[in-house]
Amino acid sequence: MDKIAFYSGSTAVYWNSVILTLAAATAICFFLAFYLGKSGNAAAGFAVVPVSIVLSLVLARFFHWYCQSDSYTGFSAAMTNYAEGGYALMGVFLGCILAAVITRIVCLHRNLPEMLDAMSIAACAGMAVGRLSALFNASDRGQVLTHFRSLPIAYPVNNAVSGAVEYRLATFAMQSMVALVLFIGLTVFYNKGQKRGKLRDGDTCLIFLLFYGASQVVLDSTRYDSLFFRSNGFVSVVQVLGAVALVLAMILFSRRMVKARGFRAWQIFLWLLIGIAIAGAGYMEYYVQRRGNEALFAYSVMSGCLLFVILLTLLIRGLAVSVEKKYHGTDD
Repeated sequence: MDKIAFYSGSTAVYWNSVILTLAAATAICFFLAFYLGKSGNAAAGFAVVPVSIVLSLVLARFFHWYCQSDSYTGFSAAMTNYAEGGYALMGVFLGCILAAVITRIVCLHRNLPEMLDAMSIAACAGMAVGRLSALFNASDRGQVLTHFRSLPIAYPVNNAVSGAVEYRLATFAMQSMVALVLFIGLTVFYNKGQKRGKLRDGDTCLIFLLFYGASQVVLDSTRYDSLFFRSNGFVSVVQVLGAVALVLAMILFSRRMVKARGFRAWQIFLWLLIGIAIAGAGYMEYYVQRRGNEALFAYSVMSGCLLFVILLTLLIRGLAVSVEKKYHGTDD
């Protein structure tokens, strides 16, 4: 149950809402800082923010209703009463992307990848703050731990049935730390690229998708409250979308490599290695669902496989950039 922060008259304001509001404000401020600093397009920057907020709220609620329909009396109640119920982060991502596309369609800006780069960095900052909202409720945890009693590994939660205190894997804390590290890394990469030369617009966003998608494939698997597809009830929507983001970045960088260097037989070897690593990560997900007592081993191997995919994808990007830099004067 959410903890109350304070009362405004007869209305209770919960810590969860306070933290998420701070997270949204953090993301907005960093987006404007990066986007206006790069493009100087204040009209597009300030127009996309309210559109993103509205679309994010609606879509985040829609996806939560889709995955947790039992939490609502019906679709109409879910989509009209925003004072109660939950939200799914995937809806926020989609809402921001659609807002960027809409403002591009109405010609407020002409460079969609540039806006998505700024949104990606800002998203990391917002998630680093927003994930901490789970400090004040029982969400976003993993299995019970016996040897850990403190953050960032474990955090106490009261068992809903017995009332006993359980120390569960603090998935939310790990997600927050991953987002913070990714924010720092992408900020350095982005600023360094701008100073050294022309960093290709869209690269920051693709690298965000690569790292964040891989991290969510692992971390969402540890949660006891993952959001599942209605069609089966055991396949995590977040894991699937994380894998799609990872593969999308790999495909786009591979296309760029082939365009820059031409098709070569050795490129097939790189793609085969990536495919084997992805299959290995998928098998470890199957493995851990059936042998929960070996979770540390399974998640370690899964993380290793996905890290290998990330490194190979970055190598593919590097192979493309090296040729582009030589012939077109671009920098990484």
